[in-house]
Amino acid sequence: MYKKLLAIPVTAVFLLLAACGANGPGGQAAGDPAAKPTRSIQYLGNTYKIPARTKQIAFVESRSSFEDALLTGIPPFAATVEKSGAFPQEYAAITQNTQKLPADIADHVGDLAALGPDTILTSDKTSEEKRSKLESAASVIPISSNGAHWEDNLRLLAEVRGKDANVDAIVSKVRTNTEKTRDKLAPLKDKIVLTAWFHEGAFLVYPKNERYNYLLYTDLGLATPSVVEQAKEPVPLSLAELAQADPDYLFVMVDKSSDPDAAKSFEQLKQQPEWSNLRVVQSGQVYENAVNPGLAGGTAYSNQSFLNALSARLLK
Repeated sequence: MYKKLLAIPVTAVFLLLAACGANGPGGQAAGDPAAKPTRSIQYLGNTYKIPARTKQIAFVESRSSFEDALLTGIPPFAATVEKSGAFPQEYAAITQNTQKLPADIADHVGDLAALGPDTILTSDKTSEEKRSKLESAASVIPISSNGAHWEDNLRLLAEVRGKDANVDAIVSKVRTNTEKTRDKLAPLKDKIVLTAWFHEGAFLVYPKNERYNYLLYTDLGLATPSVVEQAKEPVPLSLAELAQADPDYLFVMVDKSSDPDAAKSFEQLKQQPEWSNLRVVQSGQVYENAVNPGLAGGTAYSNQSFLNALSARLLK
């Protein structure tokens, strides 16, 4: 064996030894992400393993994470873009240096892996198939769309990054403002306040724990409309169905970023007699884009914006 080694050029021997030394226990390459030190974090009853030092956080289909990033000052190093190929304008302050990822990045996960993400935050609405693909690039944590979990989501981002980010102060401010608004809205507790997103000619109403609904009907204690109570997923309402819901106050979000023709379509709809005949229209209690229509809703950032809108319009 010794004679055979001597027959190999010296440079080749060094290369052979270097290759052997580059592998850790079990033959695993030292540069392999799996070889990095890890830590465990708890989120909504589940345990996730992430790198001990997490700096490069990617957002994939997680709009709410942008809003938590705004408040904590923890920008994503990469994130999926809108259909327009750009990031939502609402989040410009924390996406100036963010790498743009196509919406279908899960189908090109090798491109994402090449960027070296430490952790990927996605949505609980993201399919299991997509999540499975993303897991080949880095640890994946699905962010809850349930409005009850806004604080958990905020704390998660700070914990993943390993920063304090003044989360306690942020949470305290939102909770204090919520309690103050709840007290002021007490005289309206039996009134029907409905939020809807005008999309492709219909009014989308969300389940009671999504978007602003948890804030309205749980945190603020307002009456839950039956159409919201019954919704298991986003429900499109026609004008006739909206008339049947008969809200006392209607907040309509017309988001051109998700539906470029939404504004024009809504203006046309408002010319119809069925719209003019709605009780809420006749009483002047329809509020269009009282908050930025592109906000996720159900986050600390969105909730604070909506609390301000409620105070300005319902507590005149």
